[in-house]
Amino acid sequence: MSIEHYNAARANAAVVRKDWMGVLKLTGPERKTWLQGMVTNEVEKLGAGQGCYAAHLNAQGKVVAQMIVLVAEEEVWLLVEREAAGKLAGVFDKLIIMEDVQVSDASQDYVVLEVIGPETSGVVQRWTGQTLPEGAPYAHQSSAQGRIVSSDLGIDVIVPRANAEQALSAIIDAGAIEIEMETWNVLRSEAGLPLYGVDIDETTTLPELGQRGISYDKGCYIGQEVVARIKYIGHVNRRFVGFVCEGNAVPELRSAVQVKGKDVGYVTTGVFSPRINKPIALGFVNRVAAEPGTEVLIAGKSGPIAAVVSAFPLS
Repeated sequence: MSIEHYNAARANAAVVRKDWMGVLKLTGPERKTWLQGMVTNEVEKLGAGQGCYAAHLNAQGKVVAQMIVLVAEEEVWLLVEREAAGKLAGVFDKLIIMEDVQVSDASQDYVVLEVIGPETSGVVQRWTGQTLPEGAPYAHQSSAQGRIVSSDLGIDVIVPRANAEQALSAIIDAGAIEIEMETWNVLRSEAGLPLYGVDIDETTTLPELGQRGISYDKGCYIGQEVVARIKYIGHVNRRFVGFVCEGNAVPELRSAVQVKGKDVGYVTTGVFSPRINKPIALGFVNRVAAEPGTEVLIAGKSGPIAAVVSAFPLS
C-alpha cells in the first residue's frame, strides 16, 4: 500500500475503481412491492433519490448477498459485490412468480468509482457541476456523468463502462488521487465494513454483523423468522468484530483467535493501519469474547499476536 495514497484518502481526496462491485437493476411497476418481500430492510417506503443497506437471506436466515438499494424514478438499482451479483440475479429471477418485475444483471454495463476524503464534495462538484445529495445515507441522484450516491466511505459514482476511463481521468483532474484496492481495503477495514466473499458469505447471519440493515417493523421476507427469533427469543453465537493488535505482525487470514488458550473465533481480514499505527484485523468471535476491550491472542506463524477487541470504527 502507498502511504501517499492513504494520506490522500484521509486528508484530501482519493478515487478508486471498484471493479469488485456489480449492479443489478429492477424494473416493472411492482418492483418495490416485490423487493420488499425479498430483503431485510424497509424499501417500499423509500422515495426516488433515497436508499438503504439491506441483505437477501435464504430460508435459514443466511446471507445470500448484501446490497445498497437505490430507488430511482423508473427503476431500483442494487449495488452488490460481483462475488454475489450473478447468484443474486439468478435467485431473484426464480422468486418472481406472477409479479410484474424484471431483474437484470447490469454489472458489465457499469463501473463504480468511489471518491473518498474530506475534499470529496468539492472534487465531485467540480466534476459534475451539481450540488451533491444530502440527508440520509445512500441519498443519490442522476447526473450527466452517472448516478451519484452518498456511500459508506465517501461518494460512489456509477458510470457507464464505456465512459469509465474518461470519468476517472476527469475526477483526477478535479483534484483526486487514484488509489488501488489495497488502500481502499485498509480504509474499509478501519471503518469495519465487511466484504462479501472475504469476511462474510452464506454461513453468515445478518444479526452477527449487528443491527444494520434490519427492519423489525416491516412485513414478511425470506429468512425473517430466523432473524426475529434471534432478536426476541435467542441470541447470536458469534459476532463480527475488529481487533487492534500489538507489535508489527499483521494477522493472517483464518488465523485462530484465542482467549485463555481456547479458540473463540478467527480472522477474516488483516491489514496495517497508518492512522492507528498498528496492525488491525476483522473477524468473528463467540459472543463471550465480543465485548470491546476483551484481550485476545491471534495465532501467527511467528508466535501469538496480542490484540484487543474494538468497536467500529477501529481506533
